[in-house]
Amino acid sequence: MTDVLAVTCGIFREELRALGPKFPGLRPVFLDSMLHMRPGELQDRIDELLEVRRPERTLFIYGDCTPRIIELCRRPGFAKTRCINCCEIILGREDYRRLRKAGAFFFLPEWTRRWRDVFERELGFAGGRGVEEMLREVHDRFIYLDTGVVPVPRDTLDEITRELGLPMSVLETGLSCLEESIADALEEIRAG
Repeated sequence: MTDVLAVTCGIFREELRALGPKFPGLRPVFLDSMLHMRPGELQDRIDELLEVRRPERTLFIYGDCTPRIIELCRRPGFAKTRCINCCEIILGREDYRRLRKAGAFFFLPEWTRRWRDVFERELGFAGGRGVEEMLREVHDRFIYLDTGVVPVPRDTLDEITRELGLPMSVLETGLSCLEESIADALEEIRAG
């Protein structure tokens, strides 16, 4: 197969580097993971990228972050990972739903490094005020999804627990679900 443009959330940057040898024709372009918080801006960036590159084959390594991503994947040569969000892409549908239903709030490695930006700047909880109450309405624990690509940031996880008031556990996920999602989407592109 000829090269495939992979428009992907920056949350997967390190994981896709690790998987690179398994997908030699994949040409990733990473968009800032914070764009997830601003779907209109995310879609504008995607549209600009597609206008400039005009790829024949495109894989979106995203959840259902914008309605237009789903629409674009109706075109021949376009596909996306079949999950609703990045956490489901890493965990797989069944584990994601089970843990989410049980009250888990997930941290992926990239957002964990930027957790203050996520909660303070993007969600508007300056100084952490109000975030604990908001989280406790729906969640009863944090789970760090350890993809095995970067060392688990134990000090940062302890800091998150102290400041946001929920217990943290680490779940070793590896890359198998992400790898399978990418492989399945690439098969869709091949078949289309």
